[in-house]
Amino acid sequence: MSLQEAQLFRMLESFFGRDRVVWNMSVRTVCGGSYPPVADESEEMTARWAEVSGCLFTVVDHDDIPKMVIEFATDLSATIDVDQLHRQQKLPVLLEMRGVRYVLMTNQEFDEILDPDGSLDFISVLKDRFGIYDSDESGDEG
Repeated sequence: MSLQEAQLFRMLESFFGRDRVVWNMSVRTVCGGSYPPVADESEEMTARWAEVSGCLFTVVDHDDIPKMVIEFATDLSATIDVDQLHRQQKLPVLLEMRGVRYVLMTNQEFDEILDPDGSLDFISVLKDRFGIYDSDESGDEG
């Protein structure tokens, strides 16, 4: 686990509880052992990349059912890993089909969250990803 991943892990376990955050859970386990067809892929095609993939952090409920996956976005500015790019495109769709939320966070967002003078916090990132807005943020008067 990298330093940044360890920092995110500590943040997640303080928010959700130590027993609710699993590091590197396999995509197979998150999906309950089977894969629905993703876009134009068959279950066999999906299994090829999903069987060798793990999810950085998976948040589970009290029954150990995966509810959310949180990962860092892959930096594709220097090199492009086609397999990683394919995974990053297909995984959110696959998880959504299984009822598991997917949160992709950039390194810059995470640095801003960790910055004591930063304007971004973890709760704001989650609200943004899930489309949740406070009544005073909605722009409606009254």
